[in-house]
Amino acid sequence: MKKKSLIIGSIILIILILGVVGSFFYIQESKKQKVILEKRKEQEYLKEVKSHYGSNVIVKKESALYEKREKDYIKVGTIKPDFELLLKPQEITSDTKYFAIENSDFYIAYDSVSKTDKAKVTDTRCKEYLPFNENIVTKEKFSLYENGKVVLILDKSLESIILEKEDNFYKIEYLNQIFSVSKDDVLEIKQVTNTTEEAAVSVPVTVYHFIYLNGDVTCNEVICHSEEQIREQFQYLKENRYFTITTRELEKFMAEKIRLPKNSILITIDDGARAENFIPILEEYKIHATLFLVTAWYPKEKFASPYLEIASHTHDLHTPGVCSGGQGSPLKCKNMDELVKDLTTSRELLDTTALCFPFYEYNDHAIEALKKAGFSMGFIGGMKKVTMKTDPYKIPRITIQRDTTLETYKKYVMS
Repeated sequence: MKKKSLIIGSIILIILILGVVGSFFYIQESKKQKVILEKRKEQEYLKEVKSHYGSNVIVKKESALYEKREKDYIKVGTIKPDFELLLKPQEITSDTKYFAIENSDFYIAYDSVSKTDKAKVTDTRCKEYLPFNENIVTKEKFSLYENGKVVLILDKSLESIILEKEDNFYKIEYLNQIFSVSKDDVLEIKQVTNTTEEAAVSVPVTVYHFIYLNGDVTCNEVICHSEEQIREQFQYLKENRYFTITTRELEKFMAEKIRLPKNSILITIDDGARAENFIPILEEYKIHATLFLVTAWYPKEKFASPYLEIASHTHDLHTPGVCSGGQGSPLKCKNMDELVKDLTTSRELLDTTALCFPFYEYNDHAIEALKKAGFSMGFIGGMKKVTMKTDPYKIPRITIQRDTTLETYKKYVMS
């Protein structure tokens, strides 16, 4: 009986020992599997976060904007979908929940953005203007606009330099980008000294016609230009750091919506014949110009360049001998409906509100036609500079001729 009890006790002991050993190995294996699972989850999370990170990202959905205060991330605003951001370089770890936004103290949740290989293209021309000696101070909550749409809403006041005054907005630089702020969101305008640099009070507008390249001397007209003459004049502009503006910028200057650097100039080219020869030189010198194109003569696509704005020289009204006086521009006497139809066609083809009168000829009838067709600027001759008091429908230009020397050119364009 004792022997039997001893055997049963031994069996129970063995079972208990096996149970303890089994439990131990089970617990160890469970821990091991848990560690493996946690590592796998960590790797998957890390992979997920990295899939969203890039130097350029796009906001996927309306998302919170955060500031880091000690260890906490506090919401300070909202970013709208499709807004493009630059991110700061940062190490991505399993603890990363937010990405740092470049040129700011802001953060955004990693899953709010998608990375893109396409760098954001922004218009930074405003940075070339002289800032106003005025700053805006916004309300505690305000919106930032881009291309007329709200892209950011901030829950904290901002003070910023005014770069441009629009009718209902101020343009400012923020996050190294250009935004508009509604005047309704501005609490105060502060008078400050943002710059002591002298602003332009007048701007020369020059006009060229036909350029002949590589020593071609087949044109003897006074409005023909050699490549050598153009390069000499452009080199002077480059060396003296001239800011070459567009017609829209000239219009803003005249309306006192922007302040231009003292050395600013608008370069124009008339008609379209041989105008493509200007493009490689403009791009080489990084100089902007405006082509006044007769749209019935040449397709605008022929002159595609980031350095060449295209404005109107009518659709098909560059015809001499139609009206009395001068060279007989049709704009001076033709039926108003016919004029408006032609001008509207040209304006819509080019998406412009600037027109150069054919032969520099105009009268009240011609100006009325321009206004009815939706133009806000009319360019003529006159051999003088543009000021803020210039009539926007009688903007003078300085004609450059084939015999215009560099010394004469300097006198035309000097501040």
